[in-house]
Amino acid sequence: MDICFYATLRPIVGGKRVSFDLAPGTTVAVLLRKASDRFPELGPLIWEPGGAFRDFLKVFVDGREARYLQGLDTVIASTAEVDIFPPVAGG
Repeated sequence: MDICFYATLRPIVGGKRVSFDLAPGTTVAVLLRKASDRFPELGPLIWEPGGAFRDFLKVFVDGREARYLQGLDTVIASTAEVDIFPPVAGG
């Protein structure tokens, strides 16, 4: 499955789309663990030092933010589109 990364995350993962081998029933939490294992620089952007999710990172599954679905327990369907955004600020 291809996962789309945006903005400052792209240089870390090497581009816009990254393929991950996800088993049926994979959750957002499992995907984020796989991403941080594969790209260690992502780890501190995704996880607090104690292992809690940094909720300023935005994960969208089929255009809906995971926090408004089942959070980290959101199951990612094999046909889902997943987008991961870093925090954004502006004026």
